[in-house]
Amino acid sequence: MKLTLQKKYSISFAIIFLAILLYILFNIFKSEEQDLIDLSDKNFKTLFKVVNTVGEESMSVGENGRLALQETIKQIFDAEVDGLEVIMFVDAKRRYYAYCDKNGQDLSGKEVETELWESLSQCGDSSYVENNKVYLTDKIEYKTANKTIFLGYSRLVFSLDHINVLIARKQGQTLLIGLIGFAISLLAISLLTAVLIQRIKILNKATKEVAVGRFNQLPVKGRDELAELTQSFNDMTVAVKERLLMSRYMSGSAIEQIRQTHINELTLGGTRQEVCLFFSDIRGFTSFSEQNSPDDVVRYLNQLLNLQVEIIKKHQGDIDKFVGDEVMAIFRGESKERRAIQAAIDIQQAMQTLAERESVFEVLQIGIGINTGVVVVGNIGSYDRMDYTAIGDAVNTAARLCSNAKAQEILISDIVKEKVSEENFNFSEPFTLPLKGKQTSLNLYRVLYQTEAIKAL
Repeated sequence: MKLTLQKKYSISFAIIFLAILLYILFNIFKSEEQDLIDLSDKNFKTLFKVVNTVGEESMSVGENGRLALQETIKQIFDAEVDGLEVIMFVDAKRRYYAYCDKNGQDLSGKEVETELWESLSQCGDSSYVENNKVYLTDKIEYKTANKTIFLGYSRLVFSLDHINVLIARKQGQTLLIGLIGFAISLLAISLLTAVLIQRIKILNKATKEVAVGRFNQLPVKGRDELAELTQSFNDMTVAVKERLLMSRYMSGSAIEQIRQTHINELTLGGTRQEVCLFFSDIRGFTSFSEQNSPDDVVRYLNQLLNLQVEIIKKHQGDIDKFVGDEVMAIFRGESKERRAIQAAIDIQQAMQTLAERESVFEVLQIGIGINTGVVVVGNIGSYDRMDYTAIGDAVNTAARLCSNAKAQEILISDIVKEKVSEENFNFSEPFTLPLKGKQTSLNLYRVLYQTEAIKAL
């Protein structure tokens, strides 16, 4: 099951809140329970001490003091002291001298059970707890100057149940209040997180929009961290949009060079690399431009350039630049010559398919020249305006081959032919052509390829 942020925050809050509530119910109330027990014990011991003082005086005068002591004990029970169970006085003759319990029972004058007498004798002046009841016992003696006379025992019994009931009631009240507060707090935090998460969802949706090329700006609300994040996202989309649009005007190698270089490290110059250079030019374009409107010229030019770019990129070529109706591309890496030739063949075959659909492409045809050599690849220009491209004799030779290539023709140098000697390509016999700027003629080859119509047969 997928846990949303809202669920995670709500569950985390619930765990923390319930942990605090349970701590209050079991730890704090446990401490309060002990405090109440200690206070109750103190109060009953004080009461027992006072009653013993009255009882000692009464028992010292014999039967005459019984009624007064019994009335005093009865008045104490009438006061409904919480927890008080029994107050008794037992004389030396093992009879109840005075007795009263919470039920109003009076056992005065009756004999004491043997078990109770033994319990009183064993306890003496001590106390003990049994079945959640505290038994306070005292040995009553009348002291004279010459001797000490044993009068009997006194006992006060009080229960701790009333404290447990009180604590349980408080725990129940606290639990109820806590649960109500928990429900209200959970609702509040759910609403709050819902608002926050809604803003995050808007950001998430916007990032997906960026992925498909839609760079919409988001409204910035408030001054919190999410507002700062939204503003940063807006700034990022502007930067990404600028870079994406910029990539349409730059070669892939130039973009990669920018990625790998700090702005302060940009310098003029480059490195020597062996690359395969691809030049193509549209034949008949000059006269076509003179005879047609600028809108038509641009439309057909873009159509042809876009066709070539898609095929060149398909074969991992890098578009270096457009010069009017001319395309310059660079192929790098292993089998660069094979990929360049295959791209040229695919372009020529695609042009024949276009010509079958629109007669204008019977006039507009493409000539291609391909050459391989060592060139200088790097930043060419000035510190304020530079171009990342390839410079060298191999570039000039490829351009001259393109200039000499006729419509639908692919010319390659003997160096390219040697690189693809084992590939499945067909070439013409070698021939030479005078190239502008070259003192010696070069061995050249035409790439022979089938048209789409022939391949279909």
